[in-house]
Amino acid sequence: MQQIFLQQQHSKNLVLIFLGYGQDQNPFKSLNTVTKDDIAIVFDYQDLSFDESLYQEYESITLIAWSMGVMIAPIVLSNTAKLVKKIAVNGTVQGIDDTLGIPPSLWQATIDSLTEQTYLKFVRRMCSDTSLYEEYLQNKPQRALESFKSELISLQAIAKQRKQNNFEYDLAIVGNKDKIIAPKRQLLSWSNAHVLVKQTEIAHYSLETFKALVAHEY
Repeated sequence: MQQIFLQQQHSKNLVLIFLGYGQDQNPFKSLNTVTKDDIAIVFDYQDLSFDESLYQEYESITLIAWSMGVMIAPIVLSNTAKLVKKIAVNGTVQGIDDTLGIPPSLWQATIDSLTEQTYLKFVRRMCSDTSLYEEYLQNKPQRALESFKSELISLQAIAKQRKQNNFEYDLAIVGNKDKIIAPKRQLLSWSNAHVLVKQTEIAHYSLETFKALVAHEY
């Protein structure tokens, strides 16, 4: 697991972002233009080595978890007292699941068939249109294909071993154009949770949504 500050000016407030599978800081560098709060990102879930002490100086923390980050954040965050808002974006706490996430058979097929070409197909499905896809590729993650495969295998194991806890999100944003985690699966996952659900016309990846969330516009 990687933990990086996109912006660190020792503000009292932190925006803590758990990214999805296959990410790094590159696609999200522009987020530091929309807030004076410090911004930290977490990604690369090849393991669950997480140093929560990096964030102990902050008075308040806004959590934004996206995609597989929605599953990971409740597992590794033990000190939730400073979390003033917990937002899930296009993900479920189950992550990989026959009804409440990405089907396990599809996840296994992704592992078995992973190549540069299939990764690009995944990115294309993650983005809503050609312009967003091309913009993402200009700032794509700088990671080796083998690290993607290792992360896929790790997330598969994490999902199988995941245990229910008392962590609850406050807001769940569901993109109606999401082609990675079906909106109906997301809605079903949140149906029994004490969470405000907001449906919006975005794809799985939406940089503008991240900017709005970091700027506290939700």
